[in-house]
Formats: sequence, C-alpha cells, structure tokens
Amino acid sequence: MKKHLVACLVLVSTTSWAQDYSSLREKLERFVDQSIEVREAVMPTAERYGFESYPMDSLNQLINFQDSIHLQYVVSVLTEHGWLGRSLIGKKANISLFLAIQNSNDQFREKYYPLLEASAKRGESSLSQMATMKDRILVNKKQPQRYGTQWNYVEDKPVLFPLEDVNSVNENRITVGLAPLTDEELQTVQSKY
Repeated sequence: MKKHLVACLVLVSTTSWAQDYSSLREKLERFVDQSIEVREAVMPTAERYGFESYPMDSLNQLINFQDSIHLQYVVSVLTEHGWLGRSLIGKKANISLFLAIQNSNDQFREKYYPLLEASAKRGESSLSQMATMKDRILVNKKQPQRYGTQWNYVEDKPVLFPLEDVNSVNENRITVGLAPLTDEELQTVQSKY
C-alpha cells in the first residue's frame, strides 16, 4: 500500500510540474506571436504614413507596451526558474525568453546574458541568439562586436558596427551557427562609432 501511495504522489507531483511548464510555455509562445504580429505592421505603416507619423507613433507605443508586459513576465520566470531550455519549454518559448531580454535595455541584457550563455553552451538555447545578445551588449558599450550581428544605417545604407577582428568574424559566426558575412558586407564595416 505504501509503495502505491508513494507512486501516486510521485505521479501527481510530476504531472503538476509538467502542467506548470505547459502553462508557462503556452504563455511565452503567445508573447512571441503577439510580438511578430505587431511588428509585421511596422513597414506597411511606415510606407503608408511615414516613420514620423501619428500612426507610426501609436504602433511604436503598442510595441513598447507589449514588450514591457512580456519583459515583466519573463523576468518573473527567470527569477523563479532560471533560463529554461528547449527540453523543458520547447523552442518557441525559449525564443520568447531571448526576445524579451534582447528587446529590453542593457541593464537586463547584461544581467541575464550569463544565463543565456550557459543555456546555449549546454545546447538548451540558441548559440546564434547568444552571439546576437553579446554583440548588442558590446555595441551599446561602444566596443567592437565579435559576431557581426549588429548593423547601423548610414545614408539609408546598412553598415556593420565595428568588428573585434575582421579576419576571424566569419569563423566566430560559423561556431554559433550563423552564415558567414559576404565580402560585400565586410566592406561596410564602420571603423568607429
């Protein structure tokens, strides 16, 4: 009888644990869908009304509002569980963690980057997302980026922010699953900020 009771308790606790992650996963996935949906309206709105228009301002306010709710939820998840990997919450929900932090500010990126890095190195999160966040942190500190993921626009043309090492950037990119930059793209590297 005791064995059956212990087995039932283990089954119930395992089931409720799985349901907790299932609910969390669904909510994180909804945030990704909402983020994509609202951002798909950016270019059509800008083309129709211009970047400096009231409709564009309204859309940017909506994006910022959704991002702040997403971030608040993700920070609570990270505080309680750490950076949950794909094996626990699935790929899309794992991407949701990345998007919330990447779309926030340097304070959050710097705080949570080590968790993403550890997860990516365990194979539980994307190495390319880890590289993208690392480059964003470096660029925002006015330091050369390592993976060449961050671009700027100069006279309406995309140019790469300065690189740590032009000769090894493609090797760095390949190690994290990013396609090599073309010679043409490498020609656009800014020499300074």
